[in-house]
Amino acid sequence: MTFLNAALLGGLVAVSIPVIIHLFHRSRFKVVNWGAMHLLEAVLRKNTRRLRMEQWLLLLLRCAIPVALALLMARPVLVGLENLLGDAKSSTVLLLDNSYSMEAGGLNRSNYLQAREAARQILESQPPGSEAAVVQMAGGVTVLLDEPTYDLERLRGELGKTRSGYGAADAAEALETARALLAKMRQPVREVVVLSDFQKVSWSEADAPARLKRADALRGGPVPTHLTLFHAGSRITDNVSVDRLEPSRAILGVGQPLKIRAHLRNHGEGTYPDLRVVFKVDGQERDVARASLQPGEAGQVLFTWTFDTSGSHVVEVAVDADPLTADNSRMLAIPVWDQVPALLVSGDANPEPLRGETDFVEIALRPFTASRAELADLITTKTVEPKDLDAKTLTEARVVLLANVPQLNDGQLKALEGFVREGGGLLIFPGNRINSAWYNTTFQAGGAGLLPLPVASLAGSLNRAGTHASVVSQHFEHPALELFNDPRNGSLSDGQIWLWYRMKEDPTGRATASGLSVIARLDTGDPFLVEKRVGEGRVLQSCVPCDADWSNLPMRPHFLPLMQQLVTYLASTVYPPRNVEVGRPLVAFLPPSSAGKKAVLTDPDGRAQELTIQARGMRALVEAADTRRPGLYVLDVPNSQKIHFVVGTDRRESDLAQLDPEALHALGKSMGATVVTSWNEYRQMDQQRRFGQEIWKPLLAVLVVLLFAELLLQQHFARRRG
Repeated sequence: MTFLNAALLGGLVAVSIPVIIHLFHRSRFKVVNWGAMHLLEAVLRKNTRRLRMEQWLLLLLRCAIPVALALLMARPVLVGLENLLGDAKSSTVLLLDNSYSMEAGGLNRSNYLQAREAARQILESQPPGSEAAVVQMAGGVTVLLDEPTYDLERLRGELGKTRSGYGAADAAEALETARALLAKMRQPVREVVVLSDFQKVSWSEADAPARLKRADALRGGPVPTHLTLFHAGSRITDNVSVDRLEPSRAILGVGQPLKIRAHLRNHGEGTYPDLRVVFKVDGQERDVARASLQPGEAGQVLFTWTFDTSGSHVVEVAVDADPLTADNSRMLAIPVWDQVPALLVSGDANPEPLRGETDFVEIALRPFTASRAELADLITTKTVEPKDLDAKTLTEARVVLLANVPQLNDGQLKALEGFVREGGGLLIFPGNRINSAWYNTTFQAGGAGLLPLPVASLAGSLNRAGTHASVVSQHFEHPALELFNDPRNGSLSDGQIWLWYRMKEDPTGRATASGLSVIARLDTGDPFLVEKRVGEGRVLQSCVPCDADWSNLPMRPHFLPLMQQLVTYLASTVYPPRNVEVGRPLVAFLPPSSAGKKAVLTDPDGRAQELTIQARGMRALVEAADTRRPGLYVLDVPNSQKIHFVVGTDRRESDLAQLDPEALHALGKSMGATVVTSWNEYRQMDQQRRFGQEIWKPLLAVLVVLLFAELLLQQHFARRRG
């Protein structure tokens, strides 16, 4: 036990006052000789003993009263065997939840502002000479000021500049970061405080093992660490989010209609019978729709837009439903192209109409040009013979199609490999002229080459009256074939294949693990289309030629959309994505002449960053790694063009349901942590932890009992004597 006001223990000397009074007021007897006294001696001895006991009892009570009062004023504290730590310097790590769910509550009273204010008060309450660090838990765990600091005033200033609005908080990683920071800190009193709304999404049971492991590591370190879970803000459930936007095209050309399907969800218990949904293009409002959402209901809204200029554009769908604005809108960067150049390498050129190896493909890729229509084709084609394929022609293409090409020389193969690895698309069709030995040994190279699978023997027969194979009709998951899940776009099974190449599949499944997959099969079980990822690019391999010699596919209605889908899919992978998740880098490919020049990236907060354009193979590229902040990033490149990127967050954060009080305390118990829900609770807990448990309230009760006991006993003894 120790005392907060030890000087007042001097009041214990007041215990002498009742003793002195007792000594001065002792009963004094006068001796009188009386002959019959011996008859009363027994009664007198009995009364004397009783009076003496009464006086000693009253004396003890009267002595206990000043003792209790002195102890009460000295404020005794139970600290067991520990030293008094109230003024000891401390090492404190604050884990601050800055996910976008913390913005619930409104602009001026959000849960994040309340958590940040509590963090500021905790820093202010630290004894002089203490050190502290602040860790932001969302958008990638980051440390404010990078290292622990003794300059708490500066830390509070930086804390005031922080913002919420990031993705889900990573509690386990934040606890691990706290442990690493404490290893660098020097003070003996150590504490980690987690300030969060304790949303179920971020504190799910699935992540519990990782959290408990980190919490155990904190408590079991060389210096024990006190862990506190600080529930900040209020419990809010009403929220509507724009979950995602789905464009109808992977690649969009000028003048082509684009459909944007917006998926909305009501995560709360309120009803929105007439929700206003706004469609914006490049920041300008272009259309408005209405939606009705019941509690927990999801809905969709469809917008259509046609761009009349090429370049980088941004579409946005927004609702004005609740104060949590972070998920009230969703943006999508849309690159609009004048054309998609495809290079067709024909291994069997023929001047007669529809007799050349690539004639049907050219018509399918350029239907308006072939029919002399006024509309423009998105895809442009250039047909060359195998001998004309070189690095220069490859720089002018986004997709290369090899049609019945016998084989390539080493220089051509090296250039084609570089083209694909840097993001190009390659589409391979076999035929009667291919050198299958070269394809298997050099082009496929045991899985290290461009060809996805080795070609085996021919199957089927050119006898068209005999049996034939067809593409299996199924629900396609691959983006290049999703179009055919709608019967109105035709069916891939509506065609006859008389002769085809079988491919050698790896029965162990290792090929699939290395990025190779069969995306469509024949009803014989043989692969029809196979995809392989090579570097940043993709390769598609077919088992049949693209002319009409081995099948009637080129004459079927689905052939045109199939070729369009395959080429546009491969072209969409030529350039890095413009829409990425938080934490993924932003990459843009630029002309080789841009290497060495500067580009400027502006983030959602309006901060500009100058980046150097690097040379990369046949291209130049610029890359930005810091994408913690979701929103719109704008890249200004040397040719005076702008490239838009949208960094999005997982909309699971939009479900604002929090751990209930029982679940929160169970979480704290499992982690060996103390749970508090306000600054006052934290201050009281911290005071008890630092100073021990004060017992002035029990002492006050004892003092009152002693006073009443002394009064009652004195009256009782007086009545007996009377």
